[in-house]
Amino acid sequence: MEETVVKTAEKVNELETVWSTKDLIMGGLAYTVMGILIVFMILIIIMLVIKAMALFSGEKKPKAVAPVQTPAQPVVETVENKTDDTELIAVITAAIAVMTEQSTSDFVVRSYKKISGGAWNKAGRREMLENKF
Repeated sequence: MEETVVKTAEKVNELETVWSTKDLIMGGLAYTVMGILIVFMILIIIMLVIKAMALFSGEKKPKAVAPVQTPAQPVVETVENKTDDTELIAVITAAIAVMTEQSTSDFVVRSYKKISGGAWNKAGRREMLENKF
């Protein structure tokens, strides 16, 4: 009986493999690379399925829109009040010159029209409220 126990213990010791640090690292790297490859293969399959769905859905791609060209001379709206607002017109001229990257001698602001309830008014109010709180 003791002989069988000793033989069994010897067989167990023979079957036990001692893993070195190098073997453990290489095994871990192999599993990592295999996992990454599987993930990317699944992502490629999903991409192909989505492209196939787009082909079979019959939706047309939107056509490219030609870029809108701005006129050489900026259009400025007319004045309702004929008051002397030279400082305001100078500020408007400077702002247009900065935005269009042109010299102020390239155009002339002859008049302006105040628009109530415009987008800039709303944006200014919203900004003031956000900064207040």
